[in-house]
This record gives sequence, structure tokens and C-alpha cells, in this order.
Amino acid sequence: MKKTLFACLAVATLLFIACSTQPSGHRAEDNLARTLLDSALLYIDRQDLQSAMLQLKKAEKLLPALENAKTKYQICQYIGWINETSGANELALHYQGLALDYAREYGKPELVVDVLINQANTLYNMGLNDSAWSITLEAARFYEQADRGQQSVIKRHGAYHEMLEGDLQKAERHAYEAAMLAEDPSAEGNALALLCQIYIKQGRDHDAQMLMGVMPQKGDATLRYNQLLAQSDMLERQGDFRGALMAERQMRQLDDSLNAQARHLDIVKIQNQFDRETLQREKAEQRLWFSLVVSALLLAILALTAWFNHRTRSLYKRFKQRIGETKQLLSDQLSDRNATIDQLKHTIDERMNELAQLQQRLPSPYRNEALYSQLAETKQGVDVLYSIVSGENISQMGKQEQRAVTDVLWQMDQQLAEIIDNPENPLTPKETFFCIMEHCGMSDREKADAFCSSEQAVRSTKSRLGKKLDIDALRANKEK
Repeated sequence: MKKTLFACLAVATLLFIACSTQPSGHRAEDNLARTLLDSALLYIDRQDLQSAMLQLKKAEKLLPALENAKTKYQICQYIGWINETSGANELALHYQGLALDYAREYGKPELVVDVLINQANTLYNMGLNDSAWSITLEAARFYEQADRGQQSVIKRHGAYHEMLEGDLQKAERHAYEAAMLAEDPSAEGNALALLCQIYIKQGRDHDAQMLMGVMPQKGDATLRYNQLLAQSDMLERQGDFRGALMAERQMRQLDDSLNAQARHLDIVKIQNQFDRETLQREKAEQRLWFSLVVSALLLAILALTAWFNHRTRSLYKRFKQRIGETKQLLSDQLSDRNATIDQLKHTIDERMNELAQLQQRLPSPYRNEALYSQLAETKQGVDVLYSIVSGENISQMGKQEQRAVTDVLWQMDQQLAEIIDNPENPLTPKETFFCIMEHCGMSDREKADAFCSSEQAVRSTKSRLGKKLDIDALRANKEK
């Protein structure tokens, strides 16, 4: 039993050690990407850019799973560089943009400067000088953190921009500084070639000719192209048009050779094929997501429309129901001899406030309800009657208030309504209100306060009214 237990513990220990020595998922992918990247660099050293691109494309597929920002930066940076070298400038800018994001994530300024310089070179190759200069200015912000080679390129780009702007003195100084900072023959030669062009524009042919004599003879194709450009400008200035033409032909041959090489390389084909497949996949995903979003929006709109219609119908039904209930309640209270004007006003105010809130929640076409308008007129009549009975200021009330209070009186007290709403003896609004006050037993003083007039004016109104109807009948009606 003990031997079995020890054997199990030994196996468990060995499994634990084995698992602990195995790299995690992310670490394994980082190691694989590092191996592919190292392989690509070996191919680049051998000038086998096609094989280098194949290795880098395999590494690129691992980007979403990688944790090391520097590895991700290097993958995109080298893919961008090979595309730039192969003439695929648009692709180069795309990968340089990715490399810039990863460089910033990694946090090393020299890596950021390296990408910015490559972006500026690509933009210069595309003839986008203003954009290239903008990128150069961004790189110049990290000038102090950059190495000598990067500082040399920043100075050279600045000198080139100043030469185009016509500031030849500043351009000369910066081109010279670029040559002094250069760390390899190609960078030095490119800076000196630019300085030579500046001398020619300044009319210093002798200095330009001397400079061409000490210019490095070995370097990349860009150096040879810049040397031929400076030589062509100088020969043309000296009047040796035949020599200038020969130099331009060599430049053209060199340019055609580079472009032809870029066209026959399978690098661009590999890149385009990969990007085409990626683009097709992304478009399919976008179409799927777009369809899903549109479908979701349509469903949401349909659901909202159905909900809104249901809510509107429910509110309208409730609105009409409350109108009917309010109309019946008011009819009962108006015909109730024991109901006071205070109770009546409280009821109608409460119900009309509730109806007004319901009405505001309804769409405009549903608000114009005839029964609601009738209730509003009834409320106005009750408000006018309450103001009269309470002795409030009614001096500004006119025919509209007269009509409203008369309609209410037909429901409350038909005998009084017959007296004051006799077509054969039409009354003015003031006379109608006077009759109601007289019926309620209000004194001349109270009437005068309500009309904002004197008691003499009230007595004059009473005298005129006595010619139209029997004043005493008003109080007699009250007593009945």
C-alpha cells in the first residue's frame, strides 16, 4: 500500500515538474514568433526577401496572441520595410502604422523614431513631401532620445525640406550635420549628395565638384541615385548638357531596374494575396455584422412601434374612460342640491388635472377629444361661479365667462338659469353676475368689491336690471 502511495506521489511530482517546465500558451506563441522573426532576419541578410516575407507572414498570424510588444513591433516593421523596398508603398504605410502603435506600447522612443523615419521615407518615395515633413517633425520631438543614425536622417530630411523651401543657408548647415552624424557609408553619401545639390543651387559649383570627389562610392541604390541626381544638376549648370543627359539616363535605368525588380518579385504577390484574403474575410464579417445590426434595428423599431401603439391605445382608452367617469360625476354633483360650490370646484379641479396629464402623454391627433372640450367649458363655468360666490375680482370677466357660468347654472339651478338666460330680455355679463350675487344673498358692499366699483354703481346696476326682470324673484328662488 505504501509503495503504491509513493509511486503515485512520484508520478504526480514528475507531471507537475513537466507541466511547470512547459511554456504557457502565450509564451509558446511568443517563442514561435521570435523564431520566425530570427529566420526572416537571416533571409534578409542573404537578400532573399521573398523567403523573409513568407516567414514574417507566418509570424503575423500570431500577432493577436502575442504578449511581447517589441516582437509585434519588429514583425510589422520588417514587413513594412520589405514592402517599401519592393515598391508597395501603400502596404508599407499600413504596416508602419501598426509598428508605430506597438512601438508606443513598448515605450522605447528610439523604436518610435525608427518607424517615423521609415514612414517619412515612404511618403517621400510617393512624392508626398508635405506629409513626409509632418512625420519628420514628429520624429524630431524625440531627437535627444534618438541614436546618431536616426539623428542623421532627421537632419537630412530637415535639410531637404529647407532646400525645397528656398532656405539654402539653413539647409546647408543641416545637411552638413547629417553627414557628420552618419554611421554608415550610405547615410553619409546620401547626406553629402544632398549637400552637393544645395551647393549647386547656391552657385558654388567648385565646392559641389570637390564634394563629389570625396563622396563614398559604395552604398545602396538610393545613394547611387542621389549621386547621379547631383551630378546631373552640376553638369547641366556647367552647360554640359550631353553629360547631364547621360546621368539622367543612368538614373532612369536605375529607377527602371528597381521598379522592374519590385514587379517581378513574388513579395508583392504574396502580400497582396494575403491582404486580399484578409480583406475578403473582413468584408464578409462586416456584411454579417451589418446584417445583424440592421435586423436588430428593424426588430427594435418594430417592437418600439408596437409598444408605442399599444401604449397609445391604452392611454387613449383610459383617457376616454376617465372623461366619461368625470362627466357622470360632475353631472351627479351639479344636480345635487346639497353639493356646495367648494366641493364641486375641488372635484372638477382634481379630475381635470388628471385628464390634462393623460392628455399630455397622448400624441397630438388623440388630444382633440370633443368630450374633453365640453368638460373644459364646464370647468370654466364652475371656476367663474366659484369666483362670484367667493367675492373674488370679476371686473375683467366678459361674455365668454357669462356663457360658461350660464351653462353650468342650467345644470345646477334651472329656475335661476331661466331668469338670467331669457332671450327676450338678454343681460350683459355684469348683470348676469349681479343676478347670481343677488341670488346668493351677497350685500351691495360685497358686490362693489367684486366689481371693483362703488356701492352707488352697484345700485345703479340694480336699478337698470329691475326694468328687465323681477329682482325679488331671485331671492325668492333662493328661498325655495
